Amino acid sequence: MTLDAIRTVAVLGAGTMGNGIAHVFARGGYNVILRDVEARFLDNAIGTIAKNLDREVKKGKIPEGDKSRVLGRGFTRPPTCLKSRAPISPSKPCPSAWT
Repeated sequence: MTLDAIRTVAVLGAGTMGNGIAHVFARGGYNVILRDVEARFLDNAIGTIAKNLDREVKKGKIPEGDKSRVLGRGFTRPPTCLKSRAPISPSKPCPSAWT
């Protein structure tokens, strides 16, 4: 596998640093799997990323349409969920979008 073949990244931890890393990768065109120990941390991270994208739109750094494109690249998975993009058998259904 080459670096150019990587299209999905996983970020463990949705705190300040984790949601920032997820934001940058999603803006760069990567699909993102964001994980944390509790769903509320994932919800907070998604809210923070959305607010940061709003700020970027307001400042003219990105077009309005890019916000939904970036948010569409993110996937959150609570720790009790075993479903992933890997070829394993899921035991529970999982939420799969930031929006």
